[in-house]
Amino acid sequence: MGQQIIAKLIPLLDKINWPATEAATEQGRQSFLVGLEKVDAYGGNPNQLTAALKTFVTGGSRPYAYAGTAYTVIAASQEKDGNYTPDGLAAAKAWLDKAQDLEPDVVEINMLEPLLYVHNGRLEDARLVLDYLHDLSHADYYLYRIEVDYWQAMDDLEKTVEWFGKTADVASTVPQRLAMRRQLADFYYDQKMWEEAKVAYREALHFDNSNPLIWHKLSIVHWQLEDVDEADKCNQQTLRLKDFPAARQMEARIKEKKSDGGLLGRLFG
Repeated sequence: MGQQIIAKLIPLLDKINWPATEAATEQGRQSFLVGLEKVDAYGGNPNQLTAALKTFVTGGSRPYAYAGTAYTVIAASQEKDGNYTPDGLAAAKAWLDKAQDLEPDVVEINMLEPLLYVHNGRLEDARLVLDYLHDLSHADYYLYRIEVDYWQAMDDLEKTVEWFGKTADVASTVPQRLAMRRQLADFYYDQKMWEEAKVAYREALHFDNSNPLIWHKLSIVHWQLEDVDEADKCNQQTLRLKDFPAARQMEARIKEKKSDGGLLGRLFG
């Protein structure tokens, strides 16, 4: 997935008409932050990346546009297994270098450097840059998010959960808070921490009750907790919002389980 998208995306970047202004302007910064949120909503939809690139460019600031492009390429580089294609990370580093050549001291731009280090497995370098950036900028949402990535890469569960909480606390928008709750729930899910995942997905639904993927994940969590009735309720809500194969497969498993339970109940009276 990542390699295929990168192969199509990289040649297109050279055709962009980049802003003439070579300074980091406030307008460019605001467009950069809006574009980051669009990249975060990527979810495998290339049109979302295109919209983000347009936003970065319309900010009129070349260093922010270059940095935004680096962030876009990082997102596009992620494979289905969670790893990142080396070609994509190398391309992202090249765009970040261009941004830093123009504006070497902008925190919002430089924070992409430790993110690249994390995805490249250079965790000691990432830690050094993160500590340096924390001294320059306190309570920054995106910087805190990179801490989450860092501690996940370090396989430190306690610190990862701690930084999820810190990031949610400094989030300034509802989409940001939702993203943190959803990602924390997914983290618990991946760790097979089913009770914690259940609570986290319920919190995410408080902000996004019409998201079929959250309902689907919650259905699976209840299934793992052997609460078939709740799994069924969540799966029915999933299918009301969106009909897709994984939800139908869950429906079949639930029906089979209930059928087996009913048969055993009749046998043992």
